Amino acid sequence: MVKIGNIGLGEGKPVVIQSMTNTDTNDVSATVAQSKRMIEAGCQLVRITVPTMKEVPAIAAIKEQLRAEGYETPLVADVHYNPEVADACAAIVEKVRINPGNYVDKRKFQKLDLTEDEYRASLQAMADRAKPLIEICKQHGTALRIGVNHGSLCDRIVSRYGNTPKAMAMSAMEWIDICQQFDFHNVVFSIKSSNVVSMTEATMLLWEMMHKNGTVYPLHIGVTEAGAGDEGRIKSAAGIGTLLLNGIGDTIRVSLTEPPENEVVFAKIMVDVLQNQPASLHLLRNESELTICCDEPDRTRWMALAAAHAANAHHQQKIKNLSLENQHFTQEENQDLADKILQACRIKMSQTEFISCPSCGRTQYDIQTALAKVKARFSGHPDLKIGVMGCVVNGPGEMADADFGIVGAGNGKVIVFKQKERLSAPLPIDQALDELERLLANHK
Repeated sequence: MVKIGNIGLGEGKPVVIQSMTNTDTNDVSATVAQSKRMIEAGCQLVRITVPTMKEVPAIAAIKEQLRAEGYETPLVADVHYNPEVADACAAIVEKVRINPGNYVDKRKFQKLDLTEDEYRASLQAMADRAKPLIEICKQHGTALRIGVNHGSLCDRIVSRYGNTPKAMAMSAMEWIDICQQFDFHNVVFSIKSSNVVSMTEATMLLWEMMHKNGTVYPLHIGVTEAGAGDEGRIKSAAGIGTLLLNGIGDTIRVSLTEPPENEVVFAKIMVDVLQNQPASLHLLRNESELTICCDEPDRTRWMALAAAHAANAHHQQKIKNLSLENQHFTQEENQDLADKILQACRIKMSQTEFISCPSCGRTQYDIQTALAKVKARFSGHPDLKIGVMGCVVNGPGEMADADFGIVGAGNGKVIVFKQKERLSAPLPIDQALDELERLLANHK
């Protein structure tokens, strides 16, 4: 079991629900206010981005103010690129999240041909850089999350294992070795992707590797850049639900391009519906077609239930089609839900695939409005994937999975990408979308 302040993960503890603020971390009052709304909605861990050393005093002030007002919910510092920031935060908050893809190594989309000695030297350099952070965590009782993101796997990993679920699992396993090297076990692991299938396969592979290794650490699970609205919820339920149905997952985060309180509400519904399934739920398989029957009257619970079970059935034995039967909804409504689930699992694409991040304090443009504009203009392309990303942390990496997209560039502007290729200078949103429309017109 891992201790995060007054929260325990693992060893049969209930699933913990978390979310992340999207305010400017340096705006202490706004971040405190949003944190309180999240906690009151049921959030049990609050994550806050700390991009640079400038935000370190702010997160200390945020914690002090929350504690002074009687909020004891543990805080998590989300750190990318800068190990010094992680070291500083580890002495302040209850948990620090780092991304192995950009903590020491980097992703420049380059093919590396390393010898075994060079590869081992790279791993040792990573361990040496992690040692101060681990020692600070030990001293202060701080937990650590190693958060592997598909969009930011380092070149060293991708060069050896490909851009695959195995590469994601191996990135986590390398950090298990590092933590064990320094006898540190207050650590949580996660593997995230905007691709539901890749995320579930990689997480299950890591879970199997940990069992084989003899030590199973708690897992944080979620589908990153899931989007918004029904599509974002269905994607999240498909990925998270599959793992929960297989007994995998100790804490979850639903990633929606919406206010973080909305993530918490849906996460609670999803956990509840999977733990208390209706007696009327039946799954019928006819070769490659799956039929799910249920009389769940609540639309959101029905959405979560159907998506989780359909995705889990597809993981166990591939399906090609899905039929949903629920007397509380029309045939058209059930068919629309089935189509969205098939899309989420990438079984049958019937509309544009939108990959959009939930945003955080690193996002410096109105991503929710931008996503709405993108969906309004580009929904009629079922053969395309379009990304709407908040910043450069995972943006260019996830652009490699999308055909086109925009990535936040600061000061209310975005950059247009084609896969991982940058195609524009920073542009205002509407101008960037005009450029995206021109590119799509020429796309074959």
